[in-house]
Amino acid sequence: MTRKLFVALAILSLSASAASAAHHHHHALNTQAGVPDPASQPPTGWTGGPNSTDHATYLRNLHDSGYNPKNDFDSSGHIASQ
Repeated sequence: MTRKLFVALAILSLSASAASAAHHHHHALNTQAGVPDPASQPPTGWTGGPNSTDHATYLRNLHDSGYNPKNDFDSSGHIASQ
């Protein structure tokens, strides 16, 4: 009897939380038709992904932090443990 009650309560709570999530999601979709959301707009002048300057800065920062790629492998060719 206790097991059946527990299962019934679990099903009830899951269905209530799913209904609540669906109801909340419904309100998120109620925006004016044809008007884009300003939060979803890319920043002005955004050109896309990384460029060569970003890569050069990344490598310079690795070097400045003391990273040495020669220390990635041990003498046997295995990845070195830390």
